[in-house]
Amino acid sequence: MELSSASYFFALAALSMAFVGFTSVVVVLYQSTGKQLSSLHILLTRLFVELGLMATAFSMLAPTLAVCGFQIDQVWRISSAIMLATMVPWFGFYPVRRKAAAPNDRLPLRWYVMTVIGLCTTVFLSLNLVGWLVIPGPAPLAIATVFVLSYATVAYIGTYSLFTKG
Repeated sequence: MELSSASYFFALAALSMAFVGFTSVVVVLYQSTGKQLSSLHILLTRLFVELGLMATAFSMLAPTLAVCGFQIDQVWRISSAIMLATMVPWFGFYPVRRKAAAPNDRLPLRWYVMTVIGLCTTVFLSLNLVGWLVIPGPAPLAIATVFVLSYATVAYIGTYSLFTKG
């Protein structure tokens, strides 16, 4: 079964993979200068790669379920459930991972802003899952995927200077 929004999700997957590749190149270039990666650098590199690949997987989720023969309504609900099961623990444990990597640093303001946006995204996905107030469809999945990629992008832009300091 072909999803009407499949091409959009495929474009998101390509964009997410390009982001992962680009950020990986920046990290390799940083290391090629002879500088060692600190525990914060390693955490940030993992953040870029994990969120980029998460966005890629989320983009491929609904089209894959549709190819497997699930009904359209089930595609949106199952995709929402899988995305929630992945996103909630990841975003819940990130502050713990950040504190372990940089115990003396405070979480930046952008983390709080993105967390509030993430909570709204989670609510929207949850409504899509249960079919309450929202007719199950592609919009919550697309918004959540864009959010995950945006989170990674905001983190990248906010921490780029850590990879360019001399």
